[in-house]
This record gives sequence, C-alpha cells and structure tokens, in this order.
Amino acid sequence: MDEVIIVGAGIGGLTLGLALQQAKIPCRIFESVAEIGAIGVGSNLLPHATKELAALGLEEVLAKVGIQTTDATFFNRFGQLIYQEPLGRAAGHHYPQFSIHRGDLQMVLLHAFRLRAGHDRIVANRHCLGVEQDEDGVTVTFADGPGGTNRFTVRGRVAIACDGIHSVIRKQFFPDEGEPRYSGVNMWRGVRRLKPMLSAASMVRAGWLSHGKMVIYPIRAAGPDGLQLINWVAEIETPNYRKRDWNRAGSLDDFIGPFSDWHFDWCDVPALIRAADHVLEFPMVD
Repeated sequence: MDEVIIVGAGIGGLTLGLALQQAKIPCRIFESVAEIGAIGVGSNLLPHATKELAALGLEEVLAKVGIQTTDATFFNRFGQLIYQEPLGRAAGHHYPQFSIHRGDLQMVLLHAFRLRAGHDRIVANRHCLGVEQDEDGVTVTFADGPGGTNRFTVRGRVAIACDGIHSVIRKQFFPDEGEPRYSGVNMWRGVRRLKPMLSAASMVRAGWLSHGKMVIYPIRAAGPDGLQLINWVAEIETPNYRKRDWNRAGSLDDFIGPFSDWHFDWCDVPALIRAADHVLEFPMVD
C-alpha cells in the first residue's frame, strides 16, 4: 500500500500521524499493546512544542485538560525561596507552556487522530519485529502483541519508528549501540490530588540532586472539591538503577529518607510523597 507505516502509538507516533493526515499523506499506526490506555505521570509541553500542537488545532483542548504554567519557582532544601521567573505566555512567548498528565496528552492525540483519520488507521496488538526495504517500499513484520506467535507483514511506502526508548527498529539498524547511558540520577514519580499551592500554576524545584531534589507542579485544574492533581518527581544522584520501564513500581524506602524533614509552609513534602496512589521509578538516561 502507498502509505506511511508508523510503528508506535505513543506521543511521537500520534503527533506524526496527525501531521501527516493534515498534509494529506496517508498513514497507518501500529501499536504493540492490545488496548491503548493512559499511562505515565506528569509531562511538560514548552512553547516550542505547544506551537507544533497548536498548528494541529489542539491548543484549546490541551488548555482544558492541562495547566497553563505561569512561573518557575526555586527553593532550597529548607523551603526558602531562591528565585522565581515567568514561563510560557507570562514570559512573553507566543504560545503557552502546559503541564499535563502524559496519559491525558496521549488521549487527546489519540482521539484527534481517530476523529480525523478514522479508527481503522490505528491497529493495536501489533508488535514490530523488524523492517525490510526494497526499491518499491518497505515490508514491516509484526507479531500479535509482545511475545505473540502469529506473524503479519504490512507493505508501505516508508516506515517510521516511533516505538520508544527500547525501539526494535533502532536495534535493527544499530545492533551494537547498547543500552541508553545512565546519567547518575534516578527518579521516583507520583501524583496526588491536593489543594492548590503557590500560584496554582507554578513549576517548583527544591533542593539539589546530590542531597535530594523535588520537582512539583499541578497537571489538572481543580475540580468541584477544590483539589488539583499534583505531579511530583524525586531526583537523587545514585549508582543504583534499573532498566527504564513506564510502569515499574518504586519503593518509598529507596528515596524518601532525604525528604523526611521537608515540612514547608507551602508543601509538606513527605506527606505528598506518602499520599501518592502509586510510585513509579525510572532512571534519567541519555
């Protein structure tokens, strides 16, 4: 078929699909999991990224599901203010900075793609095994999900790998590349609904990596109960880490120690951490 094959229906694959659809270039997206769902925690779209999504007609809906971030506020590990600066439109940019749940962002993209291109343009439960190219195009081989035994081949004009940090196609072209390089900083992440803090649209950084650093920001507007969904990230320099995985559960005992006395007037950090519905762990890699 004379269409672009996109491998992966994450943020990159769906955004690419929307851009191709807008340019009237036929494409089809193949996703490894059987059902595409919202995973992950908080994410940030800086103005240069929001500009691209606005060009796809998504700024209004993103503003409804995320937070238009207004300021970056820095504290030391004693909760004392060091510095504050505006962000996004507040800083004079033409486009806003959005703090948003990664799953909300993915669902916005997924809904838009299905609405504009059609539901049949996304095929789930197709795990990529490899790609071959000839003079007329490409042949991509899929299994029926990770570990599946059935095989499917799809012909296309070109294949684009959007299958993430553990990309099968990347490993095919760069078999000796090895694993992503660990930065020396491990991260634990979680979310919790709480009363708004500071400007209710602040991105907070407190402490530092060697002794423990927290990044805290809201990712959904307050509901009728007055509570916002707050995202937090604990970052600590450590030689210990495990291979990156979106859904790996983390243990409080591995990181809460450095933050145990962070009781500030604007946030009780250990209470915030302990109140998380669940904690995810992944290394910061290059």
